[in-house]
Amino acid sequence: MPVLPETFYFKGGPTAILLFHTFSSSPIDVRSFAQDLNKAGYTVLCPLFSGHGTDDPENVITNGHPDMWWEDALAAYQLLKRDGYSPIAVFGESLGGIFALKLMETFPEISCGGTISTPLFPVDKTHVKARFVERAQNWFQKEKLSPETIAERVGWLSEHISDQLQAISTYTVGIHDDLSSIKQPVFIAEGTADELLDPRINEQLATYLRPSTSVTLKKYEGAPHVITYSKYRQQLAADVIEFIKNKESSK
Repeated sequence: MPVLPETFYFKGGPTAILLFHTFSSSPIDVRSFAQDLNKAGYTVLCPLFSGHGTDDPENVITNGHPDMWWEDALAAYQLLKRDGYSPIAVFGESLGGIFALKLMETFPEISCGGTISTPLFPVDKTHVKARFVERAQNWFQKEKLSPETIAERVGWLSEHISDQLQAISTYTVGIHDDLSSIKQPVFIAEGTADELLDPRINEQLATYLRPSTSVTLKKYEGAPHVITYSKYRQQLAADVIEFIKNKESSK
């Protein structure tokens, strides 16, 4: 029986970083990145989004929804508050960045935050769907399901994943409309070789944010969609640490 991924909470100094993982993945993708931040003295919390990290890919659809993931994000933020951490920064990769932005809109006391390959604007998600279905099929094969069962379950996922992705796109509209309320400094990371989404969405986000706040846009030449799980991870961590330290020193 494989060990399933779960929320992690790396205790460190008084400054905390709330970190959110990508769609259909888990905190595993950002764990090494979080350890880099923790070694620099920060407390790091990464919650597991509802429906994620289970032994059944269908749970992302049947037990997950943007409204539920927002509740997960809120609960994690309130946990850091209750535990006395201050200041708190929020970062998210891909889907996770959507909720990092919404937290900054909702709680102006959050010190700063950022996104990594986050699709806040309308963008072709064909490759996201294909990656999800491919991973699910590989998982079913690993579980030694019959070819008939695999075909049936993959067909169901192919049909319903589009609805889930559309729900995410619809959910982002309100967050996009409130971007001007963000006054905290924002860090935006772009992998120029993003294989799932058009990397220009990051530049678009920076353009929308610049009239209301300071924006740091970092491009990682050759980096994939999930930068935190690539050879570019340590450079990203160094840049995020520098970004947070600059915010702290500007008080």
